[in-house]
Amino acid sequence: MRNKLTPLEELRQEKAIARRECAESEERLGEHWTYLSDNAGPLLFHSAVNTVLRQFGFGPKEKSKSKDTDSDGVAHSGLLGTLMAYYPVVWEIVQPMLLRFVIRKIKSIFSGKKRKKRRGCDDDDD
Repeated sequence: MRNKLTPLEELRQEKAIARRECAESEERLGEHWTYLSDNAGPLLFHSAVNTVLRQFGFGPKEKSKSKDTDSDGVAHSGLLGTLMAYYPVVWEIVQPMLLRFVIRKIKSIFSGKKRKKRRGCDDDDD
């Protein structure tokens, strides 16, 4: 009769199993995240190169024939699909460069006019 567990003991045992499974899943997820963060650049580069090569008929063909479609029924495969998949990452990279470019242009608009006026005034004095 000792082999039969009480409901409380069963719950404690299930809780311990669930905690072990969660810890293993977290560890596995952490390893995957570390791998992705360490190799993000090469992975993105190789993916983009392979997609471009596939578009020109080189390299291995896609094995699955199913195409992803959006709500409008437009198929997203190949280069467009890859760009849409990596859009958040690309935007994170491009956003600071775009912001810096816009700020420099705005500064040059305001500071450029002042410099031109000063140069014009200096030429009149000589």
